[in-house]
Order: sequence, then C-alpha cells, then structure tokens
Amino acid sequence: MKLHGVEIYRPRRDEVTYLGPLLDPVHTTFDDIPEWHALGGHCGKCERTGWVQRWDLAQKWGKGAYLGSLAPRLWCLGCGNREGNKWILGQLPR
Repeated sequence: MKLHGVEIYRPRRDEVTYLGPLLDPVHTTFDDIPEWHALGGHCGKCERTGWVQRWDLAQKWGKGAYLGSLAPRLWCLGCGNREGNKWILGQLPR
C-alpha cells in the first residue's frame, strides 16, 4: 500500500504478525497506536496487504491525524484500487 508518496515498509514475512483490521479508524490517531504495532493497508478489491512507514505518515499528516480521514488516500500497489481499502495492524517483533 502507498499513501501519496510515502514509501511502504516491506518487512520479511516473519517480522510482522498480522493482528487484524483497525477497528475504529474514525477515532484512532497515529498517537493512539502502540509503537510495537505495525500499520498497514488492505485492498478491498484484490485482498493484497502492505505495511506503511507510520512514522513518516505521522510526520507528514500530523500525529493527531485521524486514520479514518486518511483511508480514502490509500491505494493498492497491486491492482491500483483506491476504493474500500482499510487499515490493518500487525505486531512487530520484540
């Protein structure tokens, strides 16, 4: 996934454990997500997932930016879909 020019994070498969969708993106900011979690996107069309550099996004859009307002800006690098994409969370290794 990509968000307007911010590089995606390409971890090895064993680096991030998928936790599931972000349950309340409308009321969740970058600051609300624990630092040991990875942030990514899930394509509603082709089911592709990708991890983003959340620290870069927080710097660009502000730590207090609500992720629900940024979800329409997510687009899939696999199929180009820009609609129905959702935020996902992962667990980083400790």
